[in-house]
Amino acid sequence: MLDTSRLLLLEIARNLRKKITTSPILYLFFSSMIFFSIVMFAFLTFFLLQTETMLNFMDVFFTVFFLLLMKSASDMHAQFISAPQVAYALSTDVPHQRTLGEIVLTIVLMNLGLWFSFSALYLLVLSGLRLPVYYPLEYLLFSLSVLVGILLGCSLSLHFFSSKPYRLLPALLVLGFCWLSQSMMFVACMLPLAFLQCLWTLSHSLDSYRFVKRKKRSSGLTQVQPRGILLALFAREVTGIWRDRLYFSFIAMSIGTALGTGYLFLYGTDLLIPVQIQRYLSGFLPSLFVFLGCYVVVMYAAVFPALNLFLTEEKTMWILRSLPVSNHVIVYGKTLALSLSFLTTLPFLAFIPLFLGVDDLLFLFWFLGFSFLAAVIIALPLGVKYVGKKSDILLLYSVAMILFVVLSVVGAGVNLLRSYAHLSILPLCLLLICLELTLLFLSLKLSTYLLSLSVRKPLNYSI
Repeated sequence: MLDTSRLLLLEIARNLRKKITTSPILYLFFSSMIFFSIVMFAFLTFFLLQTETMLNFMDVFFTVFFLLLMKSASDMHAQFISAPQVAYALSTDVPHQRTLGEIVLTIVLMNLGLWFSFSALYLLVLSGLRLPVYYPLEYLLFSLSVLVGILLGCSLSLHFFSSKPYRLLPALLVLGFCWLSQSMMFVACMLPLAFLQCLWTLSHSLDSYRFVKRKKRSSGLTQVQPRGILLALFAREVTGIWRDRLYFSFIAMSIGTALGTGYLFLYGTDLLIPVQIQRYLSGFLPSLFVFLGCYVVVMYAAVFPALNLFLTEEKTMWILRSLPVSNHVIVYGKTLALSLSFLTTLPFLAFIPLFLGVDDLLFLFWFLGFSFLAAVIIALPLGVKYVGKKSDILLLYSVAMILFVVLSVVGAGVNLLRSYAHLSILPLCLLLICLELTLLFLSLKLSTYLLSLSVRKPLNYSI
């Protein structure tokens, strides 16, 4: 019983121990930032309660709900949809529905473990601040709602990567009703429906397993057109991103972020900031919302694909090593695919003028391009350094912190200079772009050097 779940949990634990052993400083930094974030959130709660500030609890609830929903969807993609080792489990006599059911159970256990661990730390800090934390019924309803989000996340992921995406509709309707209800009890009562939805998903789950899908090929295509090395590497990366439907995800994210940023630009101060301190932040927050919108777009469409150019080569790096291709050609060819990722960020600029107007559109285009190049400069060497070895989530978090500091300093400095009407920032903007192009060249050189070091390392085989 539950052999797949047991083996999968054992493999995840073994890989985590191995990663911690090989990169203790990186994981120590990641764990410290997670701990610091939870503690700071507890102190923020204490501050808001002490100042008698009105706090919309449902905003916090739905934030946690959707974060765990997206986490479970990502886990389903990693542990089933894009996991080549699942082919062995699916080739046994065990029914496929049972195998996938045990994978879903593993994802549920992992995410519930995260929820209970983080919430226990949060409540422990609140109790240390002498705030009452004895709310057993509310905590039970919150936990049941988290379970609803995890189950719906698994279902959404399986349907999104299937050949029949209209099957997403029932789960999306459940999410819509949960959002409209604005009631945690209503969401918790949706648990039986979410469970039935997940069971229904298991009945046709193999359709989403991309390794058993075969695309129809044109009968008239009898020859493969020869490509140059750079173009071949470019086409390989672009095809992978297209097959995973990431381009559509990037475009949808850009449009959604633009709409959210514009809404917060107009109404965010009144919605999120207490009246007592609005007069201190009313002139600062609109610009901050726009900055965060650009930051989110760049994180999703630049840092994530830049890291995955090499992090996903765990099983195929030996092929690149055996080809008579120099390391710099590999790095340049893969990086070239990021140019299409940049195009997916442009819908952000197409929708944001609906709220901000067109006066700052040219500056936003410059800042978005500057941020994209900065993300590639920082992320690319780290992706090459940990080629095929590390979790992209860990490196994504580390790059996010570095990128946030860099963009905050540059954005604040340029905005300060823009406030002086007699100064023209155009020469400074051009100078910063030229500096970034130089740093990009150095980053590519550093990445080539790091890749050569990884190639020289002998491969370890275990029998």
